[in-house]
Amino acid sequence: MAATSTTETWDAAWTLTMRAKRKRLTDNISDAYPTVGRFRRSGVLETETGGKEIQEDLMYGLGSSEWFDGFDVLSTGSTDGITAAFYNFRYSATPIVISMTEEKEARSSDSAMKLLEAKTKQAMTKSLDTINAAIHNAQSGKSILGLQDICATSAGTTLGGINASNETWWEPARTAFSGTSFVTQTNTRYEGPVNMGTVWNNASEANDKTNLIITSMTQYGAYESLFEGTGYTRFTSSGNRQNANAGLGAEGDITFRGAPVIGDRDCVSDSMYLLNTKYLKLKMQAGLNFAKTPFKEPSNQLAKVAFVVVGVQLVTNNRRRQGVLHTIT
Repeated sequence: MAATSTTETWDAAWTLTMRAKRKRLTDNISDAYPTVGRFRRSGVLETETGGKEIQEDLMYGLGSSEWFDGFDVLSTGSTDGITAAFYNFRYSATPIVISMTEEKEARSSDSAMKLLEAKTKQAMTKSLDTINAAIHNAQSGKSILGLQDICATSAGTTLGGINASNETWWEPARTAFSGTSFVTQTNTRYEGPVNMGTVWNNASEANDKTNLIITSMTQYGAYESLFEGTGYTRFTSSGNRQNANAGLGAEGDITFRGAPVIGDRDCVSDSMYLLNTKYLKLKMQAGLNFAKTPFKEPSNQLAKVAFVVVGVQLVTNNRRRQGVLHTIT
């Protein structure tokens, strides 16, 4: 059995200073944060210089146009067709706490990772983990909006101050799974991709298409199994993902109609989100992009505390280009 303890208590000071070891701290508790990582690589992250609210201007009507000839009288009626969605920044703080004794003891070994560096990495990892989890949940309390809000499975929800009951153009593309199971084959076609195609077509138009699909590890594994068989794997080109056929990419990306499909353990197990990242942004507030505050000491403790602070919000300026396949069996 693997050793889990020694004669000492393995607090932060012992762990980081009193053993001969590599200068690394390995995360054994949090889930990975593939959604935040993919957002970062895909240009979804945007920084705003400030302001209490994020304003996204929207056009939902085009007015009128008519053919004419000679001295025909033309209509001059005005069409509004312009509005805005408003989103509030939300703030997350993760503490970095170091006692005086830990700090002093951490200086005893030149070869050890500095305690402050380790504690900071610990706090940064927790902050990323918190944001990634919030993206896959519905907004609650003071948290950010999540994909469950932007791609709501119920009609008529309000987002950004716009009520979709009155403004149907603000509804996302939603489809409840239809069929026996994701991997059931009916008339030579698997039910999972058939349902995915329905959401894709509802959320896409011409060249304005879904370019990122995020789902749970349960559904990721189900989709992956369609391209794996006993003793072999079907691979696609590792080049341009937009031009790749469906399959399991050599770099690990499964694709659907050229869009990468990624699995995230934070995603609700029976859902799959088909997103157009052109209209989906994770807004970061300048100056609070994982900023570290100065350390302060309480009056009655020999310790000091600082925070990793993030000002963030998940927003969309075209909700109907975001889709969800839900209640997957």
